Amino acid sequence: MKYSDFNEYPYLWVFKREDMGVAENDLSQIKPLTPRAADELWQNHISHNSNHCTDLRKGDWARNQNSWTELLRWDQAFDSDNPQLPEGTTEFIDWDPNTVIWVCYGSDHVVETNWGVFKRNWKCFLFADEAALIIGKRRQQALFFVDETQLKLGNRPKSQ
Repeated sequence: MKYSDFNEYPYLWVFKREDMGVAENDLSQIKPLTPRAADELWQNHISHNSNHCTDLRKGDWARNQNSWTELLRWDQAFDSDNPQLPEGTTEFIDWDPNTVIWVCYGSDHVVETNWGVFKRNWKCFLFADEAALIIGKRRQQALFFVDETQLKLGNRPKSQ
């Protein structure tokens, strides 16, 4: 993967906010992909038809209702002082903390990190953009933060 300079990442300010409390070790593991690398990952794992999570089209696995097994609310967990992911999320995703994941916002905006960093700092990843798909390297399970309230839990097709 090719990474952009994190210090030039347009949303760096979110991760640097004092009230977010992101540890330096976690910051070093947040890697925005270059637009070209993001587009390649998007094309291979998300969609050939759309450019953003809010614009998924017919034929995109994430738009297929059969991909999703559960619908949760995430806004209350986001607004709380508790740093935990929304209830039910960690029961569904039981990945090792070192599992490589991608936070996919659009074909030109994907961030690589690991599951442990995401779990600790998930609010930062959703602070400036409420729609995101979370996929893990060689993992079928997926999270889809659809909008500012809904979170879908589901599985990607095996070919993804």
